[in-house]
Amino acid sequence: MIHARLLLISALLSAAPVCAQQPVTVLTKGGPVTGLKTASLRTFFGIPYAAPPTGNLRWKAPQPVTAWTAPRNATAFGNQCTQVVLGIFDVPGETQGEVKGSEDCLFLNIYAPSETAPKGRLPVMVWIHGGSFTAGAGSLYDASVLARKHGVIVVTLNYRLGPLGFLALPGLNAESGDGSGNYGLLDQQAALRWVRDNIAEFGGDPSNVTLFGESAGGLSVCAQLASPRAAGLFDKAIIQSGLCTTPNNNVSAIDASRRNLAYAARLGCRKAEPACLRQVAAQKLMSTTVPGLRPLGNLVWSPIYGTTLLPLPLQAAFSQGKFHRIPVLQGTNHDEGRLFISLASPDGKPMQLYKYWAGTGLLVGAVKNRQVLAQYPYKTYGTPALAFATVFTDAMFSCPALNAVTALSRYVPVYAFEFNDPRAVTSLKTPAGLPGLGSFHASSLVYAFQTPIVGLADPARFDPAQARLSYAFSLAWATFARTGDPNTPGEPRWRTFDAAIQNVQTFTPTGTAESTRFAAEHKCAFWSQLGLK
Repeated sequence: MIHARLLLISALLSAAPVCAQQPVTVLTKGGPVTGLKTASLRTFFGIPYAAPPTGNLRWKAPQPVTAWTAPRNATAFGNQCTQVVLGIFDVPGETQGEVKGSEDCLFLNIYAPSETAPKGRLPVMVWIHGGSFTAGAGSLYDASVLARKHGVIVVTLNYRLGPLGFLALPGLNAESGDGSGNYGLLDQQAALRWVRDNIAEFGGDPSNVTLFGESAGGLSVCAQLASPRAAGLFDKAIIQSGLCTTPNNNVSAIDASRRNLAYAARLGCRKAEPACLRQVAAQKLMSTTVPGLRPLGNLVWSPIYGTTLLPLPLQAAFSQGKFHRIPVLQGTNHDEGRLFISLASPDGKPMQLYKYWAGTGLLVGAVKNRQVLAQYPYKTYGTPALAFATVFTDAMFSCPALNAVTALSRYVPVYAFEFNDPRAVTSLKTPAGLPGLGSFHASSLVYAFQTPIVGLADPARFDPAQARLSYAFSLAWATFARTGDPNTPGEPRWRTFDAAIQNVQTFTPTGTAESTRFAAEHKCAFWSQLGLK
């Protein structure tokens, strides 16, 4: 009965008519900003949290904004950061590989309920977008429903991407004195400091901040957990599909600098001097490929360890307890790898068997490839595409996530989950050779935000069971952000992760329940024996 009443209230709120918007002004430490207010929501878009990282500030830590006195218009999103279109999602008007955006992009957006508690009391959720550290923007995620339904303040933000956000080089090391290559992470920390210093003016509680993100955003959350410089900037963490401890995505400062010397030479800066590189057009920086062979699934640009910002590889930091001791909610989707089949067969034709063999070899190396193919025989799955998607899910997402929560749970409360809608709503076409996209990488986001995501999905297509799943999933995230515990009266009980039984909360259209089969279903014992730890 309680659950039914909550669903009814949720439906009424969602169906509430859009009220007339009125300007609303809030004074921040940088100056006043004027956003828009309705009866249920206040929004403030395009607020600069740092100075534009342009000119001599390219590849520098974010600097303070220049203060202003007249109210700043905060009704439109700021520039997206310079990026290359990935082409995975079907966004009208975009072409895979094109460069768009601006270097002047360090903006954040705020979604806040109109009816607030006493000043400084609403929980705050700070969202870090995904996109392989080469694409995406905070403005792509509409957090209005999340804020309005659950009484939280949501902040979305941009951070520098690709080589502008993660270029490590000896010359840049010399400039900073403490390592280079993590400018995107520094941006995220600058945004978190802005939230700490200003969010009370919007009705938020600066002592109750949850950092949450998906894909590269989830990996960013993990990096901030392990970064000494992020101490005190957030109080809880939600990690969705983060690839945090996937071996291919941990790169040392030494290796990154060595690789990037060849990249700088391609740009015409053979000595890799920062002054030369700062003269290179942003479009050329983004469109020039980094030389060298990398394992399949490797992110070309990603957080770099071996610096004062990020001293250790993430798995080592988690295993050694060298991270911020705060509650963590971490999970993956059941069919993460299915999204990437379209990249393996861009012509739309079914994946050929030789591509499956070659793909697993690029993922694990020639020596271990035979073992993987024996463990995942394509005939068992029906097609090479489904076999490879399953390998990619287990090796890159599911089992590394299990390793991470196992390590984290030795020190802090951890809640592990798996999102599993076998027919998750989406506007994407199913690649040939797959029975469907299932709960593919990023599919859970429209369920969490409950608003459309362009090129991905629209919650208007939810059937009643999916609407209930979305409500339960979103509610769990918001409740965790409020209290550090995702449990809510009327919903199935969720226990903290216990490494002895490896319990994972599963979210499906038929309900939410604890499962101890996650490790077996994703063959994590096999991947551990293979050396994926």
